[in-house]
Amino acid sequence: MKPARTFSQVSRRFYRPEVTHCADCQKRLRRAVTLSERTVVTLQEVIKLVHAGYRCSDAQCVGHQRTYRSARADALALPHFTYGVDVVLLVGRLRLVEHQTVDEIHRELLARLAPLGVKIARREVLYLFDAYCTLLRAASAANEDQEWLAQVEKNGGIIVAIDGIQPDKGNETVYLVRDALTGRVLVAENVLSSETAVMKALLTPVVELGVKVLGTISDAQESELLALQELWPEVPHQVCQFHALRDASKTAFEADKAAKTAIRKRLQPKVRAVRKQIKKALVTASPQEAEQLRVLDAYATGILTALNIDGVQPLTFATVEASQMLEEIEASLQHLLKKGAP
Repeated sequence: MKPARTFSQVSRRFYRPEVTHCADCQKRLRRAVTLSERTVVTLQEVIKLVHAGYRCSDAQCVGHQRTYRSARADALALPHFTYGVDVVLLVGRLRLVEHQTVDEIHRELLARLAPLGVKIARREVLYLFDAYCTLLRAASAANEDQEWLAQVEKNGGIIVAIDGIQPDKGNETVYLVRDALTGRVLVAENVLSSETAVMKALLTPVVELGVKVLGTISDAQESELLALQELWPEVPHQVCQFHALRDASKTAFEADKAAKTAIRKRLQPKVRAVRKQIKKALVTASPQEAEQLRVLDAYATGILTALNIDGVQPLTFATVEASQMLEEIEASLQHLLKKGAP
C-alpha cells in the first residue's frame, strides 16, 4: 500500500455552505454529512479541510434531501485532486501562454512549492495540464451529462456560484462557474475583462442549460452582481462568506502582520545568536553535553519557526499562531525544569 503523504506546514479549516437557509421553506440548514476530508496543496499553503454538507431541518420540506455544499471548498481544488485549482491554472498558463516544456514547468512548480515543504512529480505536471484542458471543455459537456442532469432534477435546480481566479499577477483571469449543490464546474473561461457584459456572456451557457436556478453566490464584485441580477432578477443572492470575512478582517490582519514583523525583528537575532553559541560549544562538548545542546538547538529552531509563521486571511492571525507555539515551547521547558533534567 502506498504510504500517505505528510506535510510539515498544514492549515486546518472547516467549510460549510455559504447558503444558510433552505431555498424552499427558508428554515435554517443543519449539518447532515461530511462530503470530504482531504488535503489540498495550493501555491500559498497546504490545507487540511473538512467539507460539511447541510440539509433542511424540516423533514416535511420538499427540499429536505437536497444537500448544500460550500462553493469556497469546491473552488479550492477539483474533486479527488491534491493540488489546488491555482496550481492547475498555473500549469495551463505556463504551457499554453509561455510555451514552456514539461521539464521547465516541473522546475517552476518545485521552486514555487519549496517554501511549503512540498515536492511534485514530473508525471503530476501532465495530469494537471490534462485537468486544465478538461476545465476548458466543461461547459460544452454539462448539457450532455445525463447523470448530472438527473441529480439537478432531484435537487430541484442549481445554485450558481461564480468565482474569478487569477493564475499569476499580470495575466488574464480564469472564471469558474459551478453548481454549488453538486460541485460540478459549468463554465471555465479565460477573460481579459470583468465588465458586466463579459460576465453575462460568461454565464450564458448556464442560462442555455434551461435548468431552474434556486440561488446565486458571488464574491460581491460589482460586475458579477449586476450580471446575476439581470439574468436572474427574482433569484436570491448570497455573498461568499470567505470574501466578506476577508474584507472585514483586512485592517486587523494588516495590524497583526505589522506586529508579527516587529516581534520577529526583535527576537530573531537573539535566537540566532544563541544557536551560534550552541554550535560553537558542540565542538568541545562531551557526549552528554552534546546531547543536551542538541535538545536546546531543537527548541531554538522551534522558536524561529514560530517567529516566521504567516497568517492567512480572514481569521488566521500570525501573532496568535506564533504565541500558541511559543507557549507550547515554554510549557515544555517548564516541564523539563520540574523533572529536574540535568
